[in-house]
Amino acid sequence: MKSIKSFLLIVSTAFVMALTSCAHPLGYSAVLWNIPDYNIQDGTIVKVYFKSNISQVYIVGIPGQKERFEVPLWQITTPSSKKKALKAFNHYSEYAHQYGKMKVDGLPVREEPVNTSKQVYRLHKDEVVKILFKGEGQDVMVGKNEKLPGDWLYVMTDGGSKGWCFSYNLTLFEIDETGAVVGASAEDEIVVANDDTILEQVLNAKWYPDVYTRLLADNQIDLETIKLNYGFDTGITSGKIQVNIPEKYHSAKYAGAEKIRDNTYQFTGTPFQLMIRNKDTIVVNYTARDGSQEAYTFVTLAEDVDLTKIIEDERKRRNEMLNELYKVTSFNSQNYGQLVINSGKTFSWNGYTLLVPDVIPSSAKGRGTVNVKYLLSKDFAGRYDGVLTFKFDGCSDEINFLYKLSNEGLNLENIDFYSIKDNVVINRAGNPTVMFFDK
Repeated sequence: MKSIKSFLLIVSTAFVMALTSCAHPLGYSAVLWNIPDYNIQDGTIVKVYFKSNISQVYIVGIPGQKERFEVPLWQITTPSSKKKALKAFNHYSEYAHQYGKMKVDGLPVREEPVNTSKQVYRLHKDEVVKILFKGEGQDVMVGKNEKLPGDWLYVMTDGGSKGWCFSYNLTLFEIDETGAVVGASAEDEIVVANDDTILEQVLNAKWYPDVYTRLLADNQIDLETIKLNYGFDTGITSGKIQVNIPEKYHSAKYAGAEKIRDNTYQFTGTPFQLMIRNKDTIVVNYTARDGSQEAYTFVTLAEDVDLTKIIEDERKRRNEMLNELYKVTSFNSQNYGQLVINSGKTFSWNGYTLLVPDVIPSSAKGRGTVNVKYLLSKDFAGRYDGVLTFKFDGCSDEINFLYKLSNEGLNLENIDFYSIKDNVVINRAGNPTVMFFDK
């Protein structure tokens, strides 16, 4: 019986190979998951010769090479023209060669990037998935008001199941064409603490909110978020743990730390637990009096990062922006009045009746303070110089304008509350008022 099956397999393979040698190719596809047996990375374009619905495989080859081999249907994109295959993979290019390993057992993969969406797959601890792309989704909350740090990622399992997974419980790493993890093994990505030397290193390090890494990399120096005193103070000298981040502060005295499992420590007599994710990343878990739990991720910064200088330079940059406006005696518009920016970050504005009440409230006086408070997203780079925040006397709300200063004068365009996310202007107002003032 075994010999008959072997014979049929040989005949079947020969038949398929015969078909691929003479049949018109189906097109081209992009590889979604590495094929280490042939040293092929995800993103590689392969030529597709034949599809077997019975075996659920494609017969493919590298363009310009004679060798043919099988791949499961899920492992490549739907065959099309070479141009469309390249375009299809461009959608996944941000996470090219990026994979994720599960830190916990039972992590769900969902139909939509929402924590209550239908579950399409359940992952096991240490299972590996391919990261395809990142998307916008519903915030994942810890307790009542705290957001769990992470992103919604569209992932694919090694069986072809696809869906949304929240990144908090994923360890991301890169794989080369041979299937090896770049720089280390997947296991090495998670620190294994066999003794308390790793704890000592963590307690002696300076820890900052994990958002600093992204903001510094994008050169988005948000002075409301990046502060020298924000972060996690391990209390190595004072004996007092402190979590200090925007709108959150927790602290407690402690006498020591007890290892409760690999990489996780309980600070004695406190509601704080410390999980060491790797040498540069930790997660501090805090249990509130009502039993709700909050998790905060902190990171170390590279030795060459001088946070004090970065903050000082950003303050200087914003002050120089206002100084450029102050140098102009006044800005004048026949429709929108006269605007004067004074030293000391104050202003006077007269004759803005046409802007009341849609842009400026009727209660506002013609004076107040002006500042550079918000940042521009990359989409607005070059189109505007920045964002001016006006606080009129007699009005509790701030009023924000995109602005552009030129040799001819000043352009202003109002934006609303919904245009700003995380202190960054991400889009224009739905129906903005665009103004021009002569110098």
